[in-house]
Amino acid sequence: MISSKLGDKSNLLNTAYLITNNTKTKLSVGDLSRLLNLDMSTVNKIYGLYDYQTKETTLSPYELTNLILNNKDRFNEEELTKIEVINKVMNDSLKDVRYTSNDTYEILKVLSEDTKKSLIDLVYLYYESVNEYNSSYTLTVEEFVNYLNDGILVDDRFTNFIEDSKREEIKDAKKAISKAKDLLVSKDYSRVVLNTKYTSEGKDVFKFINDTENEIGNKDGVYVVSNSSMAVEESKTFNNELTKITILTIMFIFIVVALTFKDLIIPAVLVLMIQCAVYVTMAAISISGGSVYFISVLIVQAILMGATIDYAIVYTSYYLESRKEKGILDSIINAYNKSINTILSSSSILIIVTLVVANFASAIAAKICETISEGTFAAVILILFVLPGVLASCDKFICRKGYYKEKKKDKKKKKIKKA
Repeated sequence: MISSKLGDKSNLLNTAYLITNNTKTKLSVGDLSRLLNLDMSTVNKIYGLYDYQTKETTLSPYELTNLILNNKDRFNEEELTKIEVINKVMNDSLKDVRYTSNDTYEILKVLSEDTKKSLIDLVYLYYESVNEYNSSYTLTVEEFVNYLNDGILVDDRFTNFIEDSKREEIKDAKKAISKAKDLLVSKDYSRVVLNTKYTSEGKDVFKFINDTENEIGNKDGVYVVSNSSMAVEESKTFNNELTKITILTIMFIFIVVALTFKDLIIPAVLVLMIQCAVYVTMAAISISGGSVYFISVLIVQAILMGATIDYAIVYTSYYLESRKEKGILDSIINAYNKSINTILSSSSILIIVTLVVANFASAIAAKICETISEGTFAAVILILFVLPGVLASCDKFICRKGYYKEKKKDKKKKKIKKA
């Protein structure tokens, strides 16, 4: 396992591993020569001596090292030093003596000058990670990245195992987390961002917000802030606010139109027409499966009434002007001819501009603009196709001061002439 993990650098460790695990295994001349890295002729001589003394043809590494140490005069000092170290390892292995990374390094350094302390430390780290790992260990992303930067990257043992590009990525990750933390944590407050799959408004997100507030929102200094939480608050007072805004809007628009026409029936007809446009818009959104913010409904209620009532006033003014001289049908046609350009040009600008802005604005602003655009379109449709019929139906009431009186006088004159 060590060899497969550490590559060519682990040959010495692999050899030591094999020696300790084959201490008493009987091996041939060639196997012992390769295992202990001794000259074949030397091993042959030792085998010959051993065979002469014991009449056996195989030796274990432990027996071989003991035999060599008992015949020191046949070996030079360097060979004997290595054999003594190997023999010590075997003895300790039989006694189950455990080494620290420093002990192992001191032993293997004698066997090979190329032995690196960092490599031995990595082997021990790997062993600890495999044998002492606990699945219950936890780290935050910040702790993990900080450990990589402050523990791993500055450790010389890992220098040859981490590419430069990967080092830069780890450093950049620490900077990014630090900047993000500065935005979320301050001296007095901390910010937690929750991302959900819910829409901004709806039963599911309202339930989620209420559950969140019940869980943490009742604690001192803890606040739940979002478009959705604002919508939850608005939903609690929406009906009352919408009723108040609708009444106030209708009242003020009614007064302005009444003063313009000096009449009470005409403003009632026109205000009702524009209010119907608001209801048509909301109904169309609901039927199509769309959604609208509470704040959008409140704003559209006020803006749509003020922005589109002008179109109804223009058409009605031309109708009343034509009725002084013409009949109902001719007055409807004449009012169309005179007001159509003004109504279409003005409404087209409002519809197109708000629709374009809706594609670039943020969520609430976009929905407000989109709803205004749809509401204006509905108002124009009602003014062009429904208002003429309503005016014709109410003609007796809205033209009572002018046309009808004159017509009655004409009929009386005709009767007098016939008489």
